[in-house]
Amino acid sequence: MKKIVLILFFISSIFAQDFYLSIGGYENIIFKNKKFLISNFLNKNLSNFNSYSLWITKDWNENWYSIEKINSSIKQGLTPIFIFYWFEDEICNDFVKKNRKKYFLHLKKFSNFLKKIKGKKIVILNPEFNQNDIYKSKKFNTILIKSIKILKEDNKNTLIGFCLGDFGDYDLIEDELNWKMYEKSYIKAIKYIDFIAFQEMRALTRNKKYQILNTPYRAFAFAKFLYKRYKKPTFLAYLAISSYKDNNLQNKVLETFNELLPCIKKEANLIGINYFHLIDQPSQKGYFKKAEKFFGVIDKYGNPKKSFKTIQNLK
Repeated sequence: MKKIVLILFFISSIFAQDFYLSIGGYENIIFKNKKFLISNFLNKNLSNFNSYSLWITKDWNENWYSIEKINSSIKQGLTPIFIFYWFEDEICNDFVKKNRKKYFLHLKKFSNFLKKIKGKKIVILNPEFNQNDIYKSKKFNTILIKSIKILKEDNKNTLIGFCLGDFGDYDLIEDELNWKMYEKSYIKAIKYIDFIAFQEMRALTRNKKYQILNTPYRAFAFAKFLYKRYKKPTFLAYLAISSYKDNNLQNKVLETFNELLPCIKKEANLIGINYFHLIDQPSQKGYFKKAEKFFGVIDKYGNPKKSFKTIQNLK
């Protein structure tokens, strides 16, 4: 996962019940052989979208993103969403213990960066932290609580949540046995967050076709589980469906999500869906192998896929 994701929609009770449709990209977007700033791209090609997201990884530097351009986009009505992903896939109790000081130095640097942004902003902390031996670690609550307090102390006009990975048996729609296993690592931190986020990622390199098609229904079930159990708004921090070997499969999943959105919002108090990501990234590597290169709704040449039309029609 790198830097940018695609946000489909976002609602914030703190932000006066605004309704957000959001998308992310690098500051410059190549689309149909034309170069756009992300804000101008939204206005021209996805006028139904009104926010975007940025990844803060371990190698992040302030020069990745322009404060001036972010502030300018806020004036245009766009809301930046930051996904703080320092531990990445290396996360485990031993790694966290050895790197705790580095993590908080980086978080403080990021928090100081946020202070320069004038207006609404959202932070999603530590996506997929509930893996390896972390999911049963009570000590990780301390990391989450301290992180939230640092960010909130420095940035008052900010929504903050952390992000669970939806790991388990994808043959199931409801998977409460696995979902309940994560709780020890974050239960004490629940009262400090504004929302609880989760992720869903699927590709034919790791999943069967019917498992991928079931993704919207499983996400709905997970969101309801989280909302009923913790009484916090939910946020699908990133939905990633690869078009590798099957462009239509990606589009079918997004069409189903569009159909289910009203129900998920109502029954799970869903406040956001974040799609991973806008444009195919040929250099992308990770768990899904070759399929990592095809998570976008636009191909590497800047040509829209069928799924791009689907997100254009989101209301």
